[in-house]
Amino acid sequence: MSNAANISLGRETLSGTVAKIVMALAGFVGSIVFARVLGPTMFGGVYLLLGLVRIVDRPMSGWAAAGKKRLSESDNLRNEALGANLLFNTLWIIVVTIGILLFAKSLREYTGLLAAPLLLILLLSSESVFITLERLVQARGRISTAVWLDTVRSYLTLGLQLLLVIAGLGAVGMIVGLAGASLATLPIVVFYLSARPRTPSKELLRRYWRFAKYSIPSDALGTIYDRLDILLLGAVLTPTVAGYYEAAFKLTIPAIFIAEVAGSGLMAKTSAISARGGNIHLDIENTISFTSLIAIPICFGTLVFADEIIVTAYGGAFAAAAPLLIALAIYRVIRTQSGPLLQAVNGLDRPDISMRLSAIAVVVNIVGGIGLILWIGPVGVVVSTIAAESIRYVGAALLLKQELTTINLIPHSLLEQVGAGLAMFIIVTSIQSFIQINSWVYLALIIGLGGFTYFLFLFAVSSKFRMTLQSAVPSVKIV
Repeated sequence: MSNAANISLGRETLSGTVAKIVMALAGFVGSIVFARVLGPTMFGGVYLLLGLVRIVDRPMSGWAAAGKKRLSESDNLRNEALGANLLFNTLWIIVVTIGILLFAKSLREYTGLLAAPLLLILLLSSESVFITLERLVQARGRISTAVWLDTVRSYLTLGLQLLLVIAGLGAVGMIVGLAGASLATLPIVVFYLSARPRTPSKELLRRYWRFAKYSIPSDALGTIYDRLDILLLGAVLTPTVAGYYEAAFKLTIPAIFIAEVAGSGLMAKTSAISARGGNIHLDIENTISFTSLIAIPICFGTLVFADEIIVTAYGGAFAAAAPLLIALAIYRVIRTQSGPLLQAVNGLDRPDISMRLSAIAVVVNIVGGIGLILWIGPVGVVVSTIAAESIRYVGAALLLKQELTTINLIPHSLLEQVGAGLAMFIIVTSIQSFIQINSWVYLALIIGLGGFTYFLFLFAVSSKFRMTLQSAVPSVKIV
């Protein structure tokens, strides 16, 4: 029997999004402090290393995706699922460690960090293991719980990183702090999983492999694609430019909070419902109606105040990141639609489609990214990513239209959000000429005014927005 089929996507998404916002505060404070202390070059080196970790741990993540799929179908498998994940993680870490030691010199040169090989092994054995087990918690229908666990880990990470950086460990302190917090949080994840590792049966491993043979390459391609921008900038240009990119990247992360939480729940729910022959098109429509809710105002806001936001947050040394901020905000809007659609595709047991779309996106991004970097500079890599993400969106949409002929992939609620964003843009642009933004106070005021305008307009014109709020918070009278 599956717990995932009974997920309340509205409540889980609301709780998970609140957790994401709380978590983002820690990440935002940390990024500002560490960017200013380390400078663009060392700050960029840290995130080049983190980007490499995200690539080499993809088999672990793809195997965990198979575990999430199978556990969402039957909650009785959690002991064997935990055992299967831990077994695969251990074997993969051993394999990767050998490779890291062989290419230790290249890792040092690429990141500019002398301890890069050891730090990579440390992250793989801590943070990557945490992420894979967290997916099993999601598979049990505990979507928001998994996000809150990650939030707890983020604050532990920030505390440890601050202590270690103040102690003089610099970039190494940032990595060790992340690894230490991940290890400290692992027992809590296992507690919520309510499982003890058991040797998986051959039949379960075969079922894992039927999904993992697509989810592993798909996850690898997807992550290469996700972090390709910063990796290309580090390879074609310099770690300093990668630091600019990461600063802009951090500022746009809130745009995808709803899409990440809702998409994760959507995958588990569509998997459970489709496994018993149920109808899922309404769940998909309701999800994508609001996954761009935060991304749209962020996009319009960066069009007005990109320079002010970057300089106020990170200082004048990061001023060159402003064009990257605008381009990334546009990309996030597309991603908030494509991400949940791809999760729905996986829930329909079609990881092969996700893999093919990710492969196409990677090729487009590499070829286009290198060419556009050389032609128009760093922002070219994000322009290429926008094109690649559009391809992924169209591919997922076509499949879902083929499988679910009555589905509406451009809900009216989404158009209402664009209208609210335009209203916000007009009002904030009109006020801009009267206010000089030279401090956090003025920046917070203008952002607050923009956000108030956006949500007030949306609340007034969108009955579905009001109804969704009511269903997510039934104890509060809204409509």
